[in-house]
Amino acid sequence: MNVLADLLEVTATCIGDLVKETREVLEDHGHHPGVAPVRFATPDALLAFLNSDLRPARTEIIDRLSHPALTGLTRGELHSLTERLTARQAAQAERLSHQRRGGPRQPRTRGGVFPQKISNSERVLITILYQRRLCTLDVLADALGDVSRSAIGNVIRETRPLLQQEGHIPCHAPGRYRTAADLLAAGATNDATS
Repeated sequence: MNVLADLLEVTATCIGDLVKETREVLEDHGHHPGVAPVRFATPDALLAFLNSDLRPARTEIIDRLSHPALTGLTRGELHSLTERLTARQAAQAERLSHQRRGGPRQPRTRGGVFPQKISNSERVLITILYQRRLCTLDVLADALGDVSRSAIGNVIRETRPLLQQEGHIPCHAPGRYRTAADLLAAGATNDATS
C-alpha cells in the first residue's frame, strides 16, 4: 500500500480503503484475482520492473514446478482442479481467520487487505508435489526461495484435506529430487522435451 500511495501521491489509508471496497465488489461478483508472483518494496523497484519487460522469477519457478512430469497432471487438469478448490480454500481461510481472531471480524477492521504470501493455486501445486513424494519440505522451500519450511508444512496440512475431499490422491513419483536445483531443472528439462 505504501508503494501505491507514493506512486499515486495519496495516503496509504486511502489506498487501504479503496482496496477493501474494491475487493468486496470483486468478491461479490465471484472474481478472485489471486496473489501476484512478485512484490515490490519501493516505487522505484516497481517502475524499473515495468520498464524491463522481464518475467518475475516466481512465475518461472511455478511454471517449471507445474510441469506434467512433476505433477502427474496436464496443465489443464491442474488448472481445473485448482479452480474447483477455490471456493473451499476461501471458506477454509475465513474459518481459520475466525479461529485466530476468536470471533467475527470487528466493524471498521481492515479484513482481507493483506494478501497471503502463497497463492491458492500455488498451495494446490505444493501439496501435490509433496504428496507425490518428489522432494522434502526443505527442497520445496528452497525452490520457492522466499517461503519457510514451516509455511510449506502449514500449506500442505491445510490443503491436503481439500484435495482428498475432491477425490484427488496423487500417485507417487518414480524418482525423488534431493535439491531445489534438481527439482527445477527437471521441470525445465521436461519442458524442452515436451
